[in-house]
Amino acid sequence: MSDTCLHINETRFKEDFHRLTQDGATLDGGLNRPALSEAHLEARETFRDMILERGFIVCEDGAGNLSAIHQSSNDKQPVLLMGSHLDSVANGGRFDGTLGVATAFEAAQILRDYSPDISLEVIDFTDEEGTWVSLLGSRAASGQLTEIDLENPRGNPEAFQNALDNANLTIDGILSCARLPKDLLGYLEVHIEQGTRLEKSDTDIGIVTGMVGIHMYLVNFLGEANHAGTTPMDQRHDASLGASKFCLEVNHTVKEHFTDCVATVGRMDFSPGAFNIVANQVTVFMELRSDDLHRAKELEETLHHHAMQAAIQFDLKIEFNHLESVLPQKMASPIISSFEASSQLLGLSSIRLPSLAGHDAQSMAHLCPSGMIFVPSSGGFSHSSLEFTPWDACINVANTLLNTANQVLSFKFTEEITDNHN
Repeated sequence: MSDTCLHINETRFKEDFHRLTQDGATLDGGLNRPALSEAHLEARETFRDMILERGFIVCEDGAGNLSAIHQSSNDKQPVLLMGSHLDSVANGGRFDGTLGVATAFEAAQILRDYSPDISLEVIDFTDEEGTWVSLLGSRAASGQLTEIDLENPRGNPEAFQNALDNANLTIDGILSCARLPKDLLGYLEVHIEQGTRLEKSDTDIGIVTGMVGIHMYLVNFLGEANHAGTTPMDQRHDASLGASKFCLEVNHTVKEHFTDCVATVGRMDFSPGAFNIVANQVTVFMELRSDDLHRAKELEETLHHHAMQAAIQFDLKIEFNHLESVLPQKMASPIISSFEASSQLLGLSSIRLPSLAGHDAQSMAHLCPSGMIFVPSSGGFSHSSLEFTPWDACINVANTLLNTANQVLSFKFTEEITDNHN
């Protein structure tokens, strides 16, 4: 393991980060570039230009994942992959994803100059935020996507197909871009914490031990549409009542009986959706998160029971549909240790902690040894124009990534990484 302490080019890093946050920038200091939108595709063209300007090879796979590649003279040498994503949620922040791409790109430039005969790749994954499909690009690269996953996008299938057409992508291309484990040394990612644990503990670097599983559901309450003025209250089959009771039960159940999990109702769609018509259908969009599959299943079964009870109480029918899941995943122990060693080498404080959000590293961990570090988020703001990380902290995390990558490149591949791949 290398004990050399490397440092990024701070001026270049700041300029590159600024450049990568211009496309889709909003007046309030945030970013608005949902996956495959015009702003997102423009940001990718900006990154493509940067890749070529810095002398890397450009590669784009069937899922639209865009990479900067530096190839060793030994074409059989496994590649160290680093990156994140350039897409954002609607009206999100500048640091979520983009900081990860910028830090990886800067680290790759330093490593290439320091040790030219290495194989590196910096990747911008498609649709990490799940505008269409959760972690689309990284799940495609790791061979986890199926045709069924792509038939049920968030948003209607026609809009998804139009977005793919606009980006010159196809379903077949997405399903055929899986990587081979033997080709990858590992995957490293930087991300803002999206919480306050680091800030409150005054810690420089958060070393991710693993990520929670995320499970998504559509719960339909089915009643009967009728006139809002002439239908007596005691003769209604009002779908909104069942859906409302269920939402309260979700909150109560998790707070009282599943404190190790979280559950969120993020959206409710009413049909017909008019002031003067009793709702005949309400669709509840619900998400559960847990690092324990058994507990997640228990919570699902409990909430399914509460949905049925709410339907019975208000004389409704119920459809409880599991939409998709991203499974929990641990990070590789040797990489966790390398992040700690790099932090110590740089004189930075660090703590181990789980990720409460899903990230591309979660997908890649199914394919190769993976690791991830967090940098503090001021006030815990994320998916918001208020999202901010002080620049000194950005430099700290970039240097930590750089030195960890340098250490990982010196590992004996089969002995130190693969045998300890969690």
